[in-house]
Amino acid sequence: GQDGGGQGEEDTSFRWQCVEQPIGKRLFRQFLESEPGLAAAGALWAELEAFDCCEEGERGAAAAAIRGRFFTAGGAEHCGFLSAAATAPPAG
Repeated sequence: GQDGGGQGEEDTSFRWQCVEQPIGKRLFRQFLESEPGLAAAGALWAELEAFDCCEEGERGAAAAAIRGRFFTAGGAEHCGFLSAAATAPPAG
């Protein structure tokens, strides 16, 4: 047999499996959207990806909409599981 044939070295991280791999990402997003307690997390993920594609001039309004919808208690899809540090507006 071969020694060190690359077996056991595959990347099993969340980022690789659920963010970088298209099928893994799609399946994980479908899972989030199908679970009532996690649907807001799936929606937040979609909004953050859309934010990454925003023109510079649209980012302020988009960020404010995301904060109001997901980060504010009583918001339409409040993600209460996020830490205060994760939801704090950027300094400066």
